[in-house]
Amino acid sequence: MSHFNLSALTAPLTSVDGLTHAVLQSVLNHAPSTQNDRARMKSDERGGCWNEDYVRAIGSRDWTLAREKNTPQTLIRTQRFYEDALAWLVDEDHVRSVRVDAVAITSTTIGREVIITTNANELLKVPL
Repeated sequence: MSHFNLSALTAPLTSVDGLTHAVLQSVLNHAPSTQNDRARMKSDERGGCWNEDYVRAIGSRDWTLAREKNTPQTLIRTQRFYEDALAWLVDEDHVRSVRVDAVAITSTTIGREVIITTNANELLKVPL
């Protein structure tokens, strides 16, 4: 599956391509880790993304879960990290709501799905 769509770069956030691109940018870019993340990971890795000095913070701390065991707590963290990364869509009135589902697919794999309710009250699912 390819997520690359060049036209999505300039698509408005009112379009499916624009919203999908915004979701992917928000969750696939690395947000900086917090002090608690570094303690949990037992690492000083800061993370972050090259563009954080130029644009509003976009990114997810989901990358900090890479070495976590797949537990109910990890699913909760996954969901929270995605919700935090996507909150700007609601805060800036681009969409009505964002719901994130995180499920254990196997003992080592977490499935994620983002469900957006647009301002036109339509649902958009973005599987990850």
